[in-house]
Amino acid sequence: MNDEARIADMALRLLGRAFDELDEQEQRVICAIAERAPTSRNAGEIDDEEASFGDRLADRVAAVGGSWGFIIAFGGVLGAVASIAVAGLMGAATFRLRGVYFALATVAISLCLEKLARHFIGITGGDAGLAVRFIGDSLSAAQSRSPLPFFFASLVMVVAYYVLTRRLLRSNFGYQLQAVRDDEEAAAASGVPVFRTKMWGLILSAGMTALTGALYVQFYLAIDPGAAFGLGQAIQIQLPSLIGGLGTAGGPVIGGAIMILVSEVTNWLSARTAIHGLDILAYGAILLIVVMFVPGGLLGRTRRGA
Repeated sequence: MNDEARIADMALRLLGRAFDELDEQEQRVICAIAERAPTSRNAGEIDDEEASFGDRLADRVAAVGGSWGFIIAFGGVLGAVASIAVAGLMGAATFRLRGVYFALATVAISLCLEKLARHFIGITGGDAGLAVRFIGDSLSAAQSRSPLPFFFASLVMVVAYYVLTRRLLRSNFGYQLQAVRDDEEAAAASGVPVFRTKMWGLILSAGMTALTGALYVQFYLAIDPGAAFGLGQAIQIQLPSLIGGLGTAGGPVIGGAIMILVSEVTNWLSARTAIHGLDILAYGAILLIVVMFVPGGLLGRTRRGA
C-alpha cells in the first residue's frame, strides 16, 4: 500500500470520511499521523505573529538556561516576584479597611484578577488557561507519572513552612504581627509600625503561596484563571488556617488535613449523586461552625482550655 492509499484508508477508519472531504486542518493531522510526526506544534514552531507572550518568554528562558530545571526555577521566582508586587499594591489599597470589609476587599480583588486573566488571552490563555508539555518522568523537569514524588515534595514544603512559621512567631516581627492581629490601636500605641508590619506579613505570605503554586502547576501540568484566582480556590487556601487556628504554626496543618478529608468525601459524593458544588457547600458549613463555636480555631480552643 502506497502512501496515498494508506492516508486515504486512515482517513476512512479514523474519521469515517474520504480524505478529499476533510478540511485543511484534518488533512494535516491525518498526514502527520501517517508519517508518525507530532500532530501539534511546540513554541519553537509557532510563528512570531501567532506566539503568545508566554510562548516567547518560555523560548527566551530556555535559550538562556538551556534546561528544564532552570525554566522551572525561573518560573517559580518570577511567580513569587509577581505575587509580591501584587500583594504590595493590594495592601496599599486595602489596609485602611478592617474586619469583614478588608476580607471582602481581598475577595473582590481576587475576582477582578480572575476576570483580567480570562480577558488577556495572549498572556494567560483565557478560559482554557495554560498547559505544561509533559516530557515524561524527569527529575530535572519536575515531572512524573506517579504522584509519589509530588507527595514527598509537598511534605518537604510543609515541613519547611512549619519550621519557618515557628521561628517567625518567636521573632520580634512575629510578636509584632500577633500584636497587630489582636489590637491595632494598642499595637500602634506600643510603638509597633502597624502598616509596615501588615505589609511585610502580606508580602511574605504572597511569596510563600506563589512558590507552592509552582508545585501545583507541575503536578497538574495546567493552570487556568479559576484555579489561580477563583473563589473556591481562595476558600481552600484560607479555610485550613481558620479551622486549625490563626496565628499558630500547627493550625494550618491540622486544618489542611481536615480540608483534604472533606474534599475527598464531597468529590466522592458528587461523583455518586451527580450533584456539583457539594465541596463549596461543605466548606461554607464548616466556616459557619468555626465562626460560631470555635472562632479561635481548634488549637486556639485547646490552648484556652489548657
